[in-house]
Amino acid sequence: MGGCSSREPLQEQAEQFFSLPLDGSISVENGDGALRVVGWYEPRVRVATLRKAYTAARLRQIGVVTKTESNALAVRTEVLPARGFFADRSGTVEYTINAPETSHLTLRLTNGEISLQGLRGGAAKVDLANGRLTVINCFATIEASSASGVMECFFDWWEKLPASINFALGHGRIGVRLPVNARFRVNAQTASGRIGNGFGFTSSDRGPGQSLAGGTASQPLVSLGLHTGNGNIAIDAIR
Repeated sequence: MGGCSSREPLQEQAEQFFSLPLDGSISVENGDGALRVVGWYEPRVRVATLRKAYTAARLRQIGVVTKTESNALAVRTEVLPARGFFADRSGTVEYTINAPETSHLTLRLTNGEISLQGLRGGAAKVDLANGRLTVINCFATIEASSASGVMECFFDWWEKLPASINFALGHGRIGVRLPVNARFRVNAQTASGRIGNGFGFTSSDRGPGQSLAGGTASQPLVSLGLHTGNGNIAIDAIR
């Protein structure tokens, strides 16, 4: 949040519902804050927002704009410019979105946190400039890129469902945690960093970085592509 103050920020919450086909499209653009998406099997979208700023005047300058079509929903944070040298430039928006688990998502966030949970058969394209991305129990197609931060993917259980998860991170750490019985293939690379794993794969040195390619089955339904410029990659097995 821009600006500095020892006071607690002012907050304002809102909630909206939108009809959307199960295979509809959702796009969300936000500056500073969070995007949290949870999949459900309903033909509608719930959008809950929490806006924060240090002054009431600044809070009024931060809005959420929505646009609906028959099979698409677009949500965008709109922030009016703060004028004057001493103007309050604080402000974040946190989104919590319940979306059809088979929908197609496009998410953009400048600074903060993005999380995806419970997508099944859907797709997500994620563009995060700086922050943390967390993907939890998503059997879906996910393409995510970030300039810096942390990217994580967790599976608490395993199912015979297809998934393709690709992370591209400029600077930072990538972590993946899968059940020991997971059936998947992985292609991982670091330009400068190490790759560790709990599945017995062998990493190869490539200058200051490493590469790894392997699989736990001959034709698995799940593929992982993990690439970071400067940072480490960990692929952990859990029991």
